[in-house]
Amino acid sequence: MQMSFHIGENEVILFHTWHPWNWEELGWSMFGIALLTCIYEGIKSYRDHLFINVARSRKTEGKRSRISLLFSRIHILQTVAHTLQLVIGYCLMLIFMTYNIWLCLAVAVGAALGYWLFAWEKSSGDNIDCCL
Repeated sequence: MQMSFHIGENEVILFHTWHPWNWEELGWSMFGIALLTCIYEGIKSYRDHLFINVARSRKTEGKRSRISLLFSRIHILQTVAHTLQLVIGYCLMLIFMTYNIWLCLAVAVGAALGYWLFAWEKSSGDNIDCCL
């Protein structure tokens, strides 16, 4: 494995079985990596959405016990989303650390596309009332 940025199609990506041998396979790998990065951004935005909705509902609902909050359906959903985001994030980091410029570009393009698709609410400023 090269420890400097390089260009090439012969790269092992995460698993020995994910090994593109030609430019076509590398292109499909780049598409899959960009899609995975979009999913990562979608999960991140969904977690923000859940956090904001919980904060808004707690203002109107009042105090609940720690145990009821710990085992609430929404907290379990947030925990699963957090774990999934963490695993995907580490996989994307490992893909980026192959130092293959094409794979790094796929991660960057996927992040930009995912942010554009899923984080559009952040540009309006409407979702910050819980944090003030």
